[in-house]
Amino acid sequence: MKIPIYSSLKEKSIKFDTENINNKEELDILIKLFNSNIDDQKYIFRGVTEAKYKLFNSAQRHWIGEELNKLGKSYQEFIQTIINNSKKYHDGLLTKFYDSFGHVAYDLSILSFLQHYKAPTPLLDFTYNFDSALFFATDGLIHTNSNEIDNYFSIYFINTSTITNQFPSIITFINSSLSTLNDLLNSPRRGRKHFYFSELRQFESLQYKAFHNKKLFYLPGYTPLGIMLKKIDSEPDFKLIYNQQNLNIINQKGLFVFNSDPLLPLEEIFFKKNSIEINPENFLPKIKCWNIHKSLNEYIIHYLTNSRKIPINREFMFPQEENIAQSAFKQFKNFES
Repeated sequence: MKIPIYSSLKEKSIKFDTENINNKEELDILIKLFNSNIDDQKYIFRGVTEAKYKLFNSAQRHWIGEELNKLGKSYQEFIQTIINNSKKYHDGLLTKFYDSFGHVAYDLSILSFLQHYKAPTPLLDFTYNFDSALFFATDGLIHTNSNEIDNYFSIYFINTSTITNQFPSIITFINSSLSTLNDLLNSPRRGRKHFYFSELRQFESLQYKAFHNKKLFYLPGYTPLGIMLKKIDSEPDFKLIYNQQNLNIINQKGLFVFNSDPLLPLEEIFFKKNSIEINPENFLPKIKCWNIHKSLNEYIIHYLTNSRKIPINREFMFPQEENIAQSAFKQFKNFES
């Protein structure tokens, strides 16, 4: 089955708050708008080489495109099975990897690992950095010019600070659960303490089923000190590492958006809340989208690479461990310190 796409910019404008960028002057205004907020983590972006693509995550594309529902499993079972199989691979190699730095292989951590390495997941890549989104929107870009929409690539934008209740960070959910568990464990009702510890073990496993029903949230990206989680008095060593599974996420200033619906792309989730939901507490604005003409591709590449100490290119965005080692040796031979 073919993955649904947009046939025209007009059709797409129904589901997004769209703006079309057709010349250098318009693009410069857009770039200047976000350059001053380049490290503001309330803004998140996604760049895509084709404006016609809907915001499906990789699990949805496989589920729809390969008609995996015919295998007799639910979408939730599909994701959980991939996670479980990853944990069992080569006698638990991935679990041992996490154990080596004192961390339990939670399902959330496994999903992040799988997303980095192109397995089907309910996660969609975003970035805190507008320039990074521009890179992804132009990397490997092809100008086919079959229909009007084929002349454009897209940058998507969400201001997370204005919709924190409707589009929360997963850390909000985790800390709320930890706070509740901490209160229970420290309550006077000591006779049921064993029950609460059982609940804690269930929570700490962070099985996919524990957050599948949350439906929509984002997983924050890399921070120098890691994610600050609320501590549990009885479990001082509890920690969760899910967003630093390889080097890419650091330079890319990446994060993930979680959407557990098997069929609706991200923009449809926002659009339905925008157009149908009466309760203002659940309201979500349409996702902002700039459709940028592909003729501006070379201008953008020049902007990303020229007159920068470190160009934003594939070498920077996809750092390889081998390159770090080889560069270090090369610098030594060049008498660089």
